[in-house]
Amino acid sequence: MSVANLASVSSFYLLRPRWLGLRNRWLEAGPHLRWIYVSLGLLGTLFWIGLLAGMFYLVSAFQAVEVFGPLLTRKLLEILLVSLFAMLVFSNVITTLSNFFLSEDLELVISLPVSKASFHYARLAESLTQSSWMMAMFGLPLFLAYGLVYEVGWTYYALLVVVVPCFLLIPASLGLVISAVMVNVFPARKAREALVVIGLLLVLSLVVLIRLMRPEQLVNAQAFESLAAYVAEMQAPVPEFFPPRWVGDVLVSQLQGRTFPQMSFGLLVTGALAALGSSRWLVSALYDGGWAKGQEAREARFAQAGWLDRLLGWVRRGLPADMAPIVEKDVKVFFRDPSQWSQVFLLGSLIVIYLFSVSALPVDVVRGPFMQGFKNALAFLNLGMAGFVMAGIAVRFQFTAVSGEGRAFWLLRTGPLDPQRYLVAKTLLGLLPMFIVGEVLILASNAILDSPVSLSVIGGITAALLAFSLSGLAMGLGAFFPDFKADNAAKASAGLGGVLFMVLGIIHIAVVIGLEVPVVWFIMRAGFEERALTGAEISVSVVMFLLVTALSLAVTVLPVKHAAKRLWERSI
Repeated sequence: MSVANLASVSSFYLLRPRWLGLRNRWLEAGPHLRWIYVSLGLLGTLFWIGLLAGMFYLVSAFQAVEVFGPLLTRKLLEILLVSLFAMLVFSNVITTLSNFFLSEDLELVISLPVSKASFHYARLAESLTQSSWMMAMFGLPLFLAYGLVYEVGWTYYALLVVVVPCFLLIPASLGLVISAVMVNVFPARKAREALVVIGLLLVLSLVVLIRLMRPEQLVNAQAFESLAAYVAEMQAPVPEFFPPRWVGDVLVSQLQGRTFPQMSFGLLVTGALAALGSSRWLVSALYDGGWAKGQEAREARFAQAGWLDRLLGWVRRGLPADMAPIVEKDVKVFFRDPSQWSQVFLLGSLIVIYLFSVSALPVDVVRGPFMQGFKNALAFLNLGMAGFVMAGIAVRFQFTAVSGEGRAFWLLRTGPLDPQRYLVAKTLLGLLPMFIVGEVLILASNAILDSPVSLSVIGGITAALLAFSLSGLAMGLGAFFPDFKADNAAKASAGLGGVLFMVLGIIHIAVVIGLEVPVVWFIMRAGFEERALTGAEISVSVVMFLLVTALSLAVTVLPVKHAAKRLWERSI
């Protein structure tokens, strides 16, 4: 292609390398890896179908409420649309910040004689695609569930083809404008770090606020002072000049057989086009200065603090000589990167929200002599939820530990390091928060539910075993599927390996809980009958615990052992 033709190259050609990369990854994958891709695709499809079924049940339950069914379903749709819009805006701010100002291929693309318009639309399309998975995963099941419950005609689904792209384009353009303004005020890297911290605080505040509001009271008219107050709350509209309001008006008109809202539909379509054009005009004026600021290096800040040096001195004295430098480097990187140390606030808030939710469990639905048994059963099943939280921590810290090395991994690869000890050292930093969170969640939940000491001991031991086993599984799969080109941990954990870890981690948690069911049943029955455990029950309990311990040990060691060999065999 000549230089003259490059100047008029379309956005399609700028997007084509992404498609070719995905295609080559599939073509170059062996049969074993293709089978994994297909299996994960099937699991994702089953999850999507399950989500659709759940949405169908929820919408059906709201619609079935006498008199107020249409009001409730509309309110539910508005709440979910507003939530999706807020998440899409924030997601697009971070995505466009990376794609437009921090991507590693920008130096090559900008140096080509490509028009700014082609570059703008290509990157915006890429950012919109990356951030639209929330709509595909959560929004489409919602819209389809409403259509199935109301048994609408084909015009509803035809409108979705227009409404959904317009709804996605507005937050994508808005997020791009926000990121362009931010990088002209702050350096791009500092802007992304600030967004990570602010985003975490906003999400945590939103979750706490929603939990304190107890939205389940919306279906309880008795919670309001009067029927008029309840109806007024249900009919309170979303602001008129707000995209979720336009989408809600268009869809509800088809669902409830009302007159088609031409004004809302026109605002939605023209608003999407206006957002696209405005972003093109504003970003074109701000881009050069913002991209130049994006090349500034990151400050060390916490990594040079004196208290951190004292902490690292204890690390050096407490670990073997070949593992201490790896842990020391990870600690410094942790405190240098706000996207990592800000996770401490997330973990602390997660514990508070989790324990608040446990205290709000409806334990009074079972009364009489069986109430304590019901609470004990909830305390035991609480292991599954706590294990899921620990798996989420593992996929964020341990799974991404090897990928976080980036291109510097090859320096470690050429050094005199044992690969297995290297992976063990990388596991240690993430193991600590997993252990603390697991123990706090289990022991505090058992205390809230007034469970016996025996169940608390079982829960504490199980949480410790899950911390080690999930850490080993995450580190092994993270070393088996490393992504050294990922510019943040979220990208590294969102790929094939991260999904595979969550699937296998949940299966492992379910097996562990299943093996402990007989033990807990023996304890609960003995407590109800006010007697000690029999010899046979003790023997079965010991065998079950030995199986759980053996399984946890195998899951801790084997993935790391096999992944270490494969990691060191990678070509440099």
